[in-house]
Amino acid sequence: MKPFRIGEYDVWSVIEREGPLRPPAIMFPRSNPERAAELLATMPATVWSPTTGILFNTYQSFVLRSSRRTVVIDTCVGDNKARPPHFNYPKKSWLDGFTSGRLKLDDVNLVINTHLHVDHCGWNTRLAGDRWVPTFPKARYFMGSSEYDYWRDQTALGFELPGRIWTDSALPLVTGGQAELVPMDAQITGDIRLLPTPGHTPGHVCVELRSGGERAIFVGDLMHHPIQCWEPDWSSCFCVDPVAAAVTRRRFFEEYADSGAVIVPEHFPYPTAGRIRTSGKAFAWDFA
Repeated sequence: MKPFRIGEYDVWSVIEREGPLRPPAIMFPRSNPERAAELLATMPATVWSPTTGILFNTYQSFVLRSSRRTVVIDTCVGDNKARPPHFNYPKKSWLDGFTSGRLKLDDVNLVINTHLHVDHCGWNTRLAGDRWVPTFPKARYFMGSSEYDYWRDQTALGFELPGRIWTDSALPLVTGGQAELVPMDAQITGDIRLLPTPGHTPGHVCVELRSGGERAIFVGDLMHHPIQCWEPDWSSCFCVDPVAAAVTRRRFFEEYADSGAVIVPEHFPYPTAGRIRTSGKAFAWDFA
C-alpha cells in the first residue's frame, strides 16, 4: 500500500502476499461476465490481468502509528498452521516488515481483527515450542464478541477449517487474558472505533480512525475488488451471507460516498487506499 497520513497517524501496510487470485466468475458468483469485462477494461492493470482476466489480490496488515500508540489491523494468514495448501507460501516478507528498524513486534500496543477468517487473524499467534503465543507480546487484541462466538459455535459443530483457525488464532488469546471481546460498535480508543458491517461474516466490522479532522476506514472484507463499487450486489464467494453482505455494502457506500473518508480494503492491490464517489445512480472507486 502507498503510505499516507491521517492526523497524527502514519499509516502503511505490511504485505504477506500479492498477485493474481481468481477470475470474476469464481470470485463473485452473482457477477455477469459481460458486465465484468466491461468494467475491468476501464481499470488499471494493477488490479487485474488483461491477458488472463484474473483479479489481483493482496494479503496485508495495516499499521497505524502515532507518538502515543501503534495499532495493527488484521494479521493475514500466519505461519506453521494447518491450512489448505494454497496458504503455504513464504511468510518472510511479513515477518521482515515487523522486525525492521522502523517497527518491531514489541512496539505494537493494539491489534484489531475485522473478522476471524483465515487471512485476517493468522498472525494473532505464532508457534513457540508446542504452544500458540501472541505474536505481539505487549499488545491488547480486540475481537468482536459476536464474531468470536459464531466461530466458537462453528467449531463445536465440527467444521474443520474454522475450528482450526479459531483454536489456534483466537482462543489462546482469550484464555491467556490478552484479548478483549467487544461489541461490534465498540469505541476502542478516543480516535478509533468499530463500525458494524455484518454479512461477509456475522460479526464483521470496519475500523474507523479519526484524527486531526481527517478520517480513514479500514473495511476488511466489506469489499474485495474495486469492481464492487460499480456492482455492490456482487458478494464474494467467501461471504457467509452474500445477500446480507450486499445490503451492508450498499448502505456503506450510500453513507460514505463523497464523504472525503479514505477507504482502505485489505485485499486491494497497490496503492490500496482510495475513495468512493457517486457516479450517476451508482458508485465508483478512485485510488488515492
